[in-house]
Amino acid sequence: MSPSDASQTHTHGSLRLVSRRRLKLLWQPLAARRGAVMRAMLILVAATALDVLGPWLTQRYLDDHLIAGNLAPEALMALLGLYVITQLGAAAGRYLQQLRFARLALASVRDLRERVFTHLLHLPLAKLDTIAAGELVARVTNDTESLKELYVGVLATLVGNVVLLIGILSAMALMDGTLALIAMALIPLAIGMIWLYQRFSGRAAREVRQLRALQNARIAEAIGGMSVLQASHQTERFNQRYHLLNVAQYRARMRTVRVSGLLLRSAIDLMAMLITLTLVAVFGLRELGGGAELGVLYAFIAWLGRISEPLIEITQRLQVFQSALVAAGRLEEVLDQPREVSPMTLKTSDASESIASGHYRLDHLEFRHTGTDNITLSDITLTIDSGEFIGVVGPTGSGKSTLLDLLSGQRPVQGEQLMLDGRPLSDWPASQRAHAIAIVPQEPFIRATSLRDNLLLGREIDAERLNGVLEKAHLAPLVASLPLGLETLLGERGLSLSTGERQLLALGRALITTPRVLLLDEATASIDSHTEALLQQALHELRGEVTLIVVAHRLATVRDADRLLVLEQGRVTQLGTHNALMATPGLYRRLWQEDIPH
Repeated sequence: MSPSDASQTHTHGSLRLVSRRRLKLLWQPLAARRGAVMRAMLILVAATALDVLGPWLTQRYLDDHLIAGNLAPEALMALLGLYVITQLGAAAGRYLQQLRFARLALASVRDLRERVFTHLLHLPLAKLDTIAAGELVARVTNDTESLKELYVGVLATLVGNVVLLIGILSAMALMDGTLALIAMALIPLAIGMIWLYQRFSGRAAREVRQLRALQNARIAEAIGGMSVLQASHQTERFNQRYHLLNVAQYRARMRTVRVSGLLLRSAIDLMAMLITLTLVAVFGLRELGGGAELGVLYAFIAWLGRISEPLIEITQRLQVFQSALVAAGRLEEVLDQPREVSPMTLKTSDASESIASGHYRLDHLEFRHTGTDNITLSDITLTIDSGEFIGVVGPTGSGKSTLLDLLSGQRPVQGEQLMLDGRPLSDWPASQRAHAIAIVPQEPFIRATSLRDNLLLGREIDAERLNGVLEKAHLAPLVASLPLGLETLLGERGLSLSTGERQLLALGRALITTPRVLLLDEATASIDSHTEALLQQALHELRGEVTLIVVAHRLATVRDADRLLVLEQGRVTQLGTHNALMATPGLYRRLWQEDIPH
């Protein structure tokens, strides 16, 4: 075998493996409901059998009664009654099976959507940083919506029509083998059309899905930065970028429409018409020979019409199926991403251990962001005692926020480079880290719900402890000033609050769990002097109770810290108190002198 043949074989094998994995992803939600699937299938088979009986009963009426002149009222009434019962039963069965398949489909999509969203919630930040927010939204919403169309529109249609085809072909074979063989010729012809359609439409379907995700990303990006776009007169440029994506998606969709129009309904209709003409021709030759029955011809034409329609429906649903396979592949990419590694259980001897002191030890700590060549943090060695107040300062891009991400455990650190309470930080379960380490980010996450809900985020706390948190975070005056107190709705992203009030809210939220470590990332960067004073007072009151590590742009915020850590290009260049660093020429003294308010 040549290298090119081997490569091609490997590629085909990989494609088959991918297809199997995607089909497994689609089947898993249904596999959990095998009993419901079987009941729906039984109803489907019963409804199909009753439906197929219609043309057979009509054939009996034509050949045994109308043409033969046997018009006995009792026999005709019995035949008519049986016909009405079978058709009513078929209609009721179709309704019930559609209802059951729809319930199965919607429940399966619900499970799959929850699975993807849950997986996203546990992805490492380093991975989330590489994917646009709009792209992730598209995968959870649009891609799962495509699978809903697959389950709802394709599952019931495909299974129902396959069963109908089997029933009709079986009835044909029992009635007239020769005519049945002619009618069955439609099946391989339709399969050929399906193969051609898949071959020519797959690439366009993938392109449509990718372009739709890019559109979502562009929309999310524009909405998130609308004030900047309008202020800098960049709206037209963003509009042009979106226009190009829209046109590209339109062209890709038109390619799928052209292939669909050529190879699906029109081709199947043409082949069905040719098969019908062949049946009529064969029947005419039989008529000349005196061996034909008009009822048989009617039944076959009626059944043939019912064969062509399911085939057309199946082929038309292939576009949905193709799109769903692409969507399943995109969801699979998300689900294949490794979740944040966290020990599932502690050792028996460590079962009662918890993060109690908040003592850090950094030993030649290094970190590099995924996809970059430059080292963000390099050779940081430091011990932070329990209850110590550490200020982290440095120019933009020096690695301050990244250091906080590492200290909080949001970004992984291998080995013993970063220890907390004598154990590698990554060895502590995520639940214990979340309880013991609290973060106040530069831009707090605030939902459009009540102040209470934003403080608690679903956690339970008694009224006395909540009031204590409000006092520590200096939120009590704010709560008293609001018309509904803690039940006041804050609006989208907390726009009813000032920037400083949002920071105090973030501090209160951090204190809910009574943390052992409190990390603040540029919490005073955009707040007024009054709120800055309140935040400084809060930090002063917390001093000694928790390990405080504060990244500050305004140096006055951390002036009184036990030690100041000065970062420059990812390295620690200075370490000491404010007075000691001011007495030494270096970056800190230069930053202090440049800090205009001081």
